[in-house]
Formats: sequence, structure tokens, C-alpha cells
Amino acid sequence: MIAMRKTNTILSILSLLFLTALLQAQEPALADWLAEKGVEAQLAEDGLYYSIQQEGFGDAPKTGDYVMLNYTGKLLNGEVFDQSDPSDPFVFQLGYRQVILGLEMCLPLLKVVSKASLYVPSNLAYGKRGVGKVIPPDAHLQYDIELLKVMNFREYDQYMVELEEKERIRFEQHKEKQFLLDKKIINDYALSHKLKTRRTKSGLSYALTKKGKGQKAQAGDILEVQYEGRLVDDKVFDQTTGKSTFRFTLGEGKVIQGWEEGFLEFKKGAEGWLLIPSRMAYGPMAIEEEGISIPENAVLIFKVKVKDIHQQVAKK
Repeated sequence: MIAMRKTNTILSILSLLFLTALLQAQEPALADWLAEKGVEAQLAEDGLYYSIQQEGFGDAPKTGDYVMLNYTGKLLNGEVFDQSDPSDPFVFQLGYRQVILGLEMCLPLLKVVSKASLYVPSNLAYGKRGVGKVIPPDAHLQYDIELLKVMNFREYDQYMVELEEKERIRFEQHKEKQFLLDKKIINDYALSHKLKTRRTKSGLSYALTKKGKGQKAQAGDILEVQYEGRLVDDKVFDQTTGKSTFRFTLGEGKVIQGWEEGFLEFKKGAEGWLLIPSRMAYGPMAIEEEGISIPENAVLIFKVKVKDIHQQVAKK
């Protein structure tokens, strides 16, 4: 037991010496770089250096506070690897390792509206792993930061509510702008292809080239259709082949909204066109699957034939 304790003690001393040597091996390299560049910076701890360009005011943030900041992350050669958007500052909770340790250690040294440069040794950043091709292994980093705000939980919660409302308004404005553009694209397509279209209140346009017979399709009906899907440059992205049909139940929400609404205007045997604004198709989502390629915010054009409508089957 005595021999074991001695061995453990020796191992502990060796581990401590190794860690000390590791820090000493890293710190001078960063210190030498600062001296070479003529950068005046204060040593915090564990090889972390910082330089304050603008003093702030009030209390410094503490563990559990939410901090809002703008930042630019650079390699020591000046190459920027990451930065915040000034119109959308970075917010995180201090003390929960949501960022690198160097940032966690630096922010309690600053006050609101402080501007500072932070020089982080690799062991307080991304260490020997680095980050893919963006940050090499064992890279020391520089962060230029501006601490904009320090919030408690209640203030952070209110901030998030306001942010979500701003995002909602921005999203709705973008949708409306895209919808106006889509309507123009659809009008231009219809004119260039000499289609006599009708437009529904939702913005869907359709044209019947063959009226068909019987009642119009209704929710719950099972439809068998042939179709050719195009982008507005007439590139075909999907289609049925030969005599095959695509079978679906109208109103179940298993096809895009443009189909759900558009086929309500068709009867059995009808043929025509559906000109669908992006918000009634896939919206801002791009589709890349099974040979189908549809860009984001794409107006979709479908040339369609309704081969059959199974009204009685749907009523059972």
C-alpha cells in the first residue's frame, strides 16, 4: 500500500509537471507573437491575454447572466474564421460552456459597452483538434468583442419574445414580397405560353384545356392523375410515364397545397394546367431527392390530366 501511494504521488507530480510544461510551451509562443506585433495586452490566467480599447460601465457579467455581444474571431495571421452579424448579435448564457473557455474567462473582466481584443491560447480554444479546415490544431486565436448588454433571466425572456416577433414580421414581409414576385412570374408564364388562366383568392392560377365530365372533384375523392411538373424555364423535374397514374386522396394533405386546391376545379377526364406560387408548393425549402431538383421559392407549373375520380369509393 505504501509503495502504491508513492507511485500515485509520483504520477501526480509528473502529471502536474507535464501540464505546467504544456502551458509554458504555449504561453511564450503567444506572448512572443504579442511582443513581435507590439500589442500591449494584460495577462489574465492560464495564458489568456486581453486588451481593452473602450472601458464600459456598471457591473461585469457573472455566471448565469445572459450576455449579448458582437465579435470577430481571427487566426493570428488575421484570417477571419467567424463573426457575428451586427444586426443580430450573439447571445448566450455565461458559465455553461456554450462557447470556448477563453471567452467564458474573459467576459467577467469586461463591463457593458466595453470593446476589447482577446488573445486565446489553443488550450483555452479548440486545442489539438481544431475545427475542420477552418481552425488548425493547436491554433491560438484572437477575438475582437464588444459587450453590448448583460441580462438576467427575465430580461432575456423578454428579449426572446421581442426577437421572435421581429422574426415573424420579417418572415411575413418576405412571404408577401415573394408572393407578389410569384404572381408576376405566373402571369408572364401564362402570357408566353398563351394560357387563359383563372386565379383563385390564394394566388393559384389554373387553365382548363379540356373540361371533362361529371362533378368536380371534392375533398375525400380518390384521384388518378397524369402530370408533368416543370419549373418556369420549362425544365421538367418530375412526371408520370406512359399510361401510369399518380393516385391520391384529395384533402388528406399528402400533396402540396397547390394540388389540394387546384384539383377542386377539375372533373373526370379534364386536362389543363396548374400554375402554383411557391408558398403553395415548397416555399423557401429546396428539394433534392430521387432525381428531383427544385430550388427554393420556386413557382411550379403542372400540366395535368385527371384520368379518374373515385367518388363512390371515398364515400364508403
